[in-house]
Amino acid sequence: MNTKEAILKATLRLVNEYGFYHLNMKQLAAEAGISVGTIYLYFNSKEKLINELYKNIIRDFNAIVLKGYEEGRAFKQNFFEMMRNAIDHYIQNPDRFSFIEQYTYSPFLFKETKEENLAILEPIEKIIKEAKKENQVKDLPETLLIALSYGPIVGMMKLFIVGKTDLKKKMQKELLLEACWQSVSIQ
Repeated sequence: MNTKEAILKATLRLVNEYGFYHLNMKQLAAEAGISVGTIYLYFNSKEKLINELYKNIIRDFNAIVLKGYEEGRAFKQNFFEMMRNAIDHYIQNPDRFSFIEQYTYSPFLFKETKEENLAILEPIEKIIKEAKKENQVKDLPETLLIALSYGPIVGMMKLFIVGKTDLKKKMQKELLLEACWQSVSIQ
């Protein structure tokens, strides 16, 4: 792992443990195994560091979710595969999920990053728009369809993280996917 990756990995862990406001550069340097000055070679402020971490997490998430998308395949199949990829990614990376949840409502969000803030929903938005054109989903505003698709996953991930549900069980995951599907599809 290179130095920049070590800084980002340490930032993710510390932000999830202590929050944005308590992220201490001295503690971060110790966690990454570098000097404080080295952090500033890569990031000239805590805000830039946090924004860079966010962008990296979103970029990775979208690449993973989009692996489930196949041009020309039925909407329902794409929907299930992409949402399954999202859930699996979050299960394997609950720290990333927690960071996104913290960051989305944080004042650390830079103006230039605000446009990217909803990038995590781009893959879902893409298939919802296609399905809406093909009359496969309810005639609701796209933002509502996205919330109905993705919101239950967020809620269940929060319950998973605190041990109230086990999304690693195939049946739990499939029930969640089916509920997301039922909320947006035309029956």
